[in-house]
Amino acid sequence: MKFFRKIRQEFLFKGKTLKYLKYALGEIILVVIGILIALQINNWNEDKQLKQEELKTLKSLQESIKINKGELATTLNAQIDRNQSLQEVLFSEIKNRPVRQLDSLITANVGNHTFDPSTGIYNAMINSGKIELISNETIKNRISKLYDQVRDYQESEDEITDYTKAHLEPYFIDNYFIEPAVLVQLRDRTPEETKKDREFYGKVFSSTTVKNMYILLLYKMGEVIKKGQKLLAEYNSLVEELETELADFS
Repeated sequence: MKFFRKIRQEFLFKGKTLKYLKYALGEIILVVIGILIALQINNWNEDKQLKQEELKTLKSLQESIKINKGELATTLNAQIDRNQSLQEVLFSEIKNRPVRQLDSLITANVGNHTFDPSTGIYNAMINSGKIELISNETIKNRISKLYDQVRDYQESEDEITDYTKAHLEPYFIDNYFIEPAVLVQLRDRTPEETKKDREFYGKVFSSTTVKNMYILLLYKMGEVIKKGQKLLAEYNSLVEELETELADFS
């Protein structure tokens, strides 16, 4: 700066006003260029930091979705098994099956299985505004719709749980007479107990009340399984899209 100041002073001292003005203008242009370069570097650094934050966000989101996908697959398989057990009671000849199979069958009939996904990362993204870091609008929109789809699926699960607790569980509490030690296989049945329990199962599974409950439950289970399969397909597709998006960062 002292060097530039000395040059300006020499121009003024020698009366070279025009050269002074040209030089001053050139100096201003240099300063402006320097400022623009500094701003560009600053913007580049900010963009780099944002990309790093976006990368971290996408990785966290992908990991969370993978975990939830595994949980959903487990839950859905259990629901399919329960649905199968209901169909066996309604549409198969089961009276001559081993009593142990009938124990398992009736236990599967009343067993509830629900999906409890981890939403901590998603909620943190929404609350902190980090979801806006995702530059891919398609992924951003799919994430938002995914959690709406999860809530819809859970509402159908809750309907089944409520129905089971309101109807099936009270019925079996009032009418189920199998010895607990036998049911949990702490001991074998006696021949008399085997005969008695087989008669009990025959009566229960032929009951119009039970059949009507199972038919309605079977319908509800069919709905939740369809939603679950659709949700699982969306999880799989979204994981693949995130993997493609993350590959673009490397």
